[in-house]
Parts: sequence; structure tokens; C-alpha cells
Amino acid sequence: MKLVFIFLYLIFSLHVELNEAECHKNIVDVKNNLTLSRSILKVHCQSRDDDLGEHFLRFQDVAYTFSFHDSFVVQTRFKCILWKGANLEYHKTFVAYEADAFPECGVLYSWEARDDGIYLSKNGGLMKLMYLWDID
Repeated sequence: MKLVFIFLYLIFSLHVELNEAECHKNIVDVKNNLTLSRSILKVHCQSRDDDLGEHFLRFQDVAYTFSFHDSFVVQTRFKCILWKGANLEYHKTFVAYEADAFPECGVLYSWEARDDGIYLSKNGGLMKLMYLWDID
């Protein structure tokens, strides 16, 4: 029984490595489009395994971007917190990316912080309001 388990694990591992080589990384980007306030946008994203740190974006700076492969073992999930305002008093915590039941390849999630809320475009589609800002 133990030998069968080891054999199946080896087959699974080889399959994962081959698929990752053929699979383009998924991309999440966050852009500051706070047109009225033109305030700094603070961004902090993390998964269960990776803390990507804090990043500060000025109005219409180049987007903050990170890329990754979906995990075949544990469901890939990145949570982000965005802050805005003169004293960073407006904020929102949300799931910026969560894998489906089957790993995806080359997916683009574009998040845009606007004065009225946080918008999402998947794979270059239309921006859709997803979240309103919370205030302290």
C-alpha cells in the first residue's frame, strides 16, 4: 500500500511540473485612479504563503502587479487591503484572486481604486464596481 501511494505521488508531481511549464502565470494588478482626491493608494496583498508587503501608489502611477501559478495542492487565494484618503481613513479588505476548482492559466485580474469604490476587470473586460470603501 505504501509503495502504491509513493508511485501515485510521483506521477502527480510529474504531472504538476509539466503543466506548470505549459501554463502562463496568472496576474493581478492594482491601479490608483482616485481622480477627485488624487490621494496616495496604499496596497497590501498576501496569500497563505506569501506576504507581498506594502506598496504606495500615486494617482495614475504604473499599476502594482504580481503574478503566480495556481497551486495544485491548496486553493490559491490572494487577499488585499487598500487604503485611501488624507489619513488613509478609507479602506477595504477583499479577495483579489481565488482559484476555481481547477487551476487557471494566464488569467488577468485588474483592480482599480476609484473615489467611489474598487472596480474589477477580468481578462480585459469591462470594469465593474465590486466594493465600496469602508471608513474608520
